[in-house]
Amino acid sequence: MTDRPSERMRRRLLVWMTVIMLIVVIYTVACIFKVSVKESKKWQTLANSQQITSTTVSASRGTIYDTNGQVLAQSATVYTVYTDCAMLWEYLDAKDDKILEYKAAIADESDEKKRAGYQEKLDACKSSQETYDSLVKFMAKTLDLDESKIEGYFSDKNSRYVIMKKEVEKTDADKIEKFLTENSLDGIRCDPTTKRFYPQNSLAANVIGHTNYDGDGIYGLESYYNEYLSGVDGRIVTAADKYGTEIPYKYKQSYDAQDGDSLYLNIDMNIQYYLEKALADCVSENKPAERACGIIMNPKTGEVYAMATNYSYDPNEPAEISDDATARKLAMLDENSQKYKDLRLDAWSTEWKNKAISELYFPGSVFKVITGSAALEEKAITLTDVFSCGTSIHVEDRDFNCWSTTDHGAQNLQQAMANSCNPAFVQIGQRLGMEGFFKYLQAYGFTEKTGIDLPGESNAIYMPLENMGQVALASESFGQTNKVTPIQMITAYSAAINGGYLVTPQVVNKIYDCNGNVVKDYQPVIKRQVISEDTSAAMREILENVVSTNTGSNSYIQGYRIGGKSGTSQKIDVDATGNTYVSSYCAFAPADDPEVIMLVMVDDPQGEKFYGSQVAAPVCTQVLSEVLPYLGFFPEYTDEELAELEVSVPNVEYHTVSEAKQTMSALGLEVNVVGDGDTVLRQSPTGVSIERGGTIVFYTDNTTPEETVSVPNVEGLSKEYAKQLLQSYGLNMTAEGSAANDANAYAIANETAGRTVAVGTAISVSFAQYTVESQ
Repeated sequence: MTDRPSERMRRRLLVWMTVIMLIVVIYTVACIFKVSVKESKKWQTLANSQQITSTTVSASRGTIYDTNGQVLAQSATVYTVYTDCAMLWEYLDAKDDKILEYKAAIADESDEKKRAGYQEKLDACKSSQETYDSLVKFMAKTLDLDESKIEGYFSDKNSRYVIMKKEVEKTDADKIEKFLTENSLDGIRCDPTTKRFYPQNSLAANVIGHTNYDGDGIYGLESYYNEYLSGVDGRIVTAADKYGTEIPYKYKQSYDAQDGDSLYLNIDMNIQYYLEKALADCVSENKPAERACGIIMNPKTGEVYAMATNYSYDPNEPAEISDDATARKLAMLDENSQKYKDLRLDAWSTEWKNKAISELYFPGSVFKVITGSAALEEKAITLTDVFSCGTSIHVEDRDFNCWSTTDHGAQNLQQAMANSCNPAFVQIGQRLGMEGFFKYLQAYGFTEKTGIDLPGESNAIYMPLENMGQVALASESFGQTNKVTPIQMITAYSAAINGGYLVTPQVVNKIYDCNGNVVKDYQPVIKRQVISEDTSAAMREILENVVSTNTGSNSYIQGYRIGGKSGTSQKIDVDATGNTYVSSYCAFAPADDPEVIMLVMVDDPQGEKFYGSQVAAPVCTQVLSEVLPYLGFFPEYTDEELAELEVSVPNVEYHTVSEAKQTMSALGLEVNVVGDGDTVLRQSPTGVSIERGGTIVFYTDNTTPEETVSVPNVEGLSKEYAKQLLQSYGLNMTAEGSAANDANAYAIANETAGRTVAVGTAISVSFAQYTVESQ
């Protein structure tokens, strides 16, 4: 008899089965609820990530223009080439599958015509290996990369995104797209992006800066105004298949990019060029160990017209080393060595740095403008007070020497400034006192940054009032204790001569959005009034006297009212011997109503000259001679200056001799007539500028041969003697060089000496100073 479960056990089993099924159902419902309700967003996001692709549409970076609308920095479309290896290899493997398919079709097909068709398709097919080899060669050539590197990019068959090259030009991107189409391939993409171009190359590079590979500004204006320039990227959202390939356009949603804002600067490309050219000449001649820099600005508004550092770099190729000496050192090192890497990083840091705002220096005698104006404003001195020189002054345990070994004697402020007398300014500083001196150190902005709209501005290093003693006060009075930036110095100097107002230097004038609307319009910012209008007027007169009483100096420009002060400081923090110098000069014009101010600083010149009046002043003179007429300020000559001016020789050929003589006589030129004719058929010279009193030769017939003469050597002669010697040979003189307008200069170059030239020829002679008028 078979045992049968009791009724009780069946019921118990049924209950347990019911409970278990109920638990399963509850658990299943709970999981469905969790997935569909509580975690719906999570799973929807994961699904979308596989079904929807989002492509960034880069905003076009804003353009940077100079004040005249000339482009200094702009963006253009380039392409990032990348490979989706998984897709690429699927397409490559499909090549072999297709070959097998055609071979099978040929074997199975009995119709000769159809078999021929399949054979034709088979012949046209390349194997995956053949296609791969041709792809590698093509990509290596197009992207200018080694084939081994291309193969490395294709090696991981599971990778979905491998960048092969950035910043590929459109012509190359088009070639890649064409190759892929012709070979029925996919898995290589060319995504449009932007590249920054600097059409002026190195011009104003340290001001403009540059961008990194991601398109973000990392130096200069590119960094400071990055938020404005960058714009807002757009997006294209599309549905995609399992390979990431877009499916029909109706699933696409576009969000337009908002292009970046554009900057219009106060920088004038022409003025910038004048400054950079003169700085390059100065660096070539004086070979400063620590570079040179210059700033040109409007002293009333703070508008920066030009700012340059030499040597600089090309922002189109910021990684290239522009300094030849450093480049040679790098070429001798192993590229993988730490020494190579450290030297390269130091070189980049130096070349990209804007010396005018980020490097500190002892301002030297240029700072005497601050000491003198502060003492006048506080009535610690008057314009008639007298100060002694004695070639040195003793303060506690220190002697402070004058730059000159000849005693300047008793001097008022104007004379002490012109003589750049250190002992006199020590006495002026003592009259002002420590508290008074520090008050104006603060008021002139030396204890704070100027606020210029550029990144990397440094703070000055100055002696706090509580640490100042009489020795420090004496040294500070002539600019030899506190270290400041060039932008601080020119900003403070501007306040001394613009009516007394400390302004904020400003590089950018306006910011426009991509639709041409003004986003920002920067107006001049006056921080405070430091000195009175009267004191400022007195300083302008004193500084104009520095130049006008030294008309043979390197800062004098005929026909212009120039004010200026040179500086020569010792780099005592790096060379205790005092034999390492910084040469500087600050000049402004017109002296009675300044519209332009300029500072040049040359750090550690290596030549024989090191005084600011010798090294930096000629740069100011060269630049202002070009900038002032460019800005609409034209020379107004005194009678004395008119008498010294060279004159341009007009062409009077085919004029009567009598008419031609009258023309030359009116210009202060002598005439030598060769021949018996009544008409000038030839003349020598013509179309050049020569010294007044020169002789023009007229030939009145075509049969008389041109008279010639050997050019004498005038090197070492004064300007007047050189002129007289050349004229005694029947030659004329054109004065050139840094001291061309100096009656006391001497000739340093006469390259045509010994050559045979026509009588009347204008001989170019370069002149330099005999002595230094001040530091």
